[in-house]
Amino acid sequence: MRRTHVQTAAQHFILALALLLWSAAPSASQEVWNLERCIRHAQEANLLVRQAQTNARVALLSERQAKAGRLPSINANSTLGEQFGRTIDPATNQFVTSGITFNSIGLTAGLPLFAGGQIHHGIRQARWNAQAAKADAEQTANNLALQVAQAYLNVLLAEEQREIARRRVEQARLQLETTLKLIEAGSAPAADRFNAQAQLAREEQLAVQAQNSVELAMLALKQLLQLEPNDNLRIERPRIEPPTDAAPENLTLPAVYAIARETQPGVKAAHFRLKSAETGVTLAKSAYFPTLTLFASLNTNYSSQFRDFNNPRILGTVLGPPVIVRINEVDVPVQQYVNLFEFPRLSYLDQIEQNFGQGIGLQISVPIYQNGRNRLSVERARLNVISAQLQENQAQQQLKNDIQTAIANARASRLQLDAAQKTYEFMQAAFANTERRYQLGAANLLEFTTARNNRDNAENDLLIARYDYVFRLKILDFYLGKEIRL
Repeated sequence: MRRTHVQTAAQHFILALALLLWSAAPSASQEVWNLERCIRHAQEANLLVRQAQTNARVALLSERQAKAGRLPSINANSTLGEQFGRTIDPATNQFVTSGITFNSIGLTAGLPLFAGGQIHHGIRQARWNAQAAKADAEQTANNLALQVAQAYLNVLLAEEQREIARRRVEQARLQLETTLKLIEAGSAPAADRFNAQAQLAREEQLAVQAQNSVELAMLALKQLLQLEPNDNLRIERPRIEPPTDAAPENLTLPAVYAIARETQPGVKAAHFRLKSAETGVTLAKSAYFPTLTLFASLNTNYSSQFRDFNNPRILGTVLGPPVIVRINEVDVPVQQYVNLFEFPRLSYLDQIEQNFGQGIGLQISVPIYQNGRNRLSVERARLNVISAQLQENQAQQQLKNDIQTAIANARASRLQLDAAQKTYEFMQAAFANTERRYQLGAANLLEFTTARNNRDNAENDLLIARYDYVFRLKILDFYLGKEIRL
């Protein structure tokens, strides 16, 4: 019975341990991110890209607003108030001394017939600005894609270096065990133990540094992706090999620049801004021309003192005051009956209906003298053209410089890779020779360790050169208008 309880407890412990390890291990169903998804996610989440896209949408709204200038404008207005003292009745246009409640309602419409070309050129300028803002957003996204590609490759490089460091630790540990056996057998001096232990400690230190490099590279990638540092990010790990058909030595500046000038949004944005500045000169000149506007209006009003004179009410008949009439040289007082009338106030709706009026006409405005503002606006617009031309030339020159640098870096990286490959092959051959000599007792541990370190350093240099060459080729693809992918 006791053995049964012990077996059951052991089974429960094993099951709990298995569940704990399973929960701590990465989920097999977790999606692996490739470079394309990382770039797409970064472009969707990056604040600079989102800000640039927002600016592009604002520019599109400005273009729509400029187009709306061709449409008529309609405005409704209403005034309600109370007048005191001697004032003019707005309904009867007569002086009154009693308080008046008044209300006026109007509807006005205006349609620009001719504005000197301001609306037309304003739309053109807004369209150029919208295209420039869109190109800026694309350039920001492209620059971010290049940064993500570099960070992605840095992670892959750091992981390969970590794997190499792990293998070196295992090799150093095996070498220490072998050295201890040789010392026990009397085939190696006792001092070799310290050299082997020092080599193992060094390799373990390098392994820790390699692990730190992986974590820092992954953190940099997560920051570009706007992810939290604790997020479990799994990326695709393809084998990075330089393409065999890549020949950066055959690329020339004119050929690459001709393609980049048509594909790079930054150069396009500078060109669009130049077009906008040129349109701005014509827009400023249009202020010299007159403007013609068609207008129409509807209006009515109400007054609390407005009377209905067409429908009087008789209040009664009274004997009027006597009037002296001279008859036969005698003054005779004569009186007659007078009807008393009252004019009722007209109702609100009846006044609104009766006072309803309409109007239509043309309004022309001719600029004669504007304190020199139009002339200064034209001069300022011409200076904007010069500034935009300089900015476009700067963008084109910067693109040429970047392409020259990219081609030179790719060529130098190719030569560096070839040199690193030869160095690694020679160091590998030297290490193999030293290893055979060490096994035969013709070389000591220090010589063997030195040869292995030289081989390992050459392998690390070859790895760095390979990744650097691949990234330099991706930069050239970027200027050639190709999608960045591995």
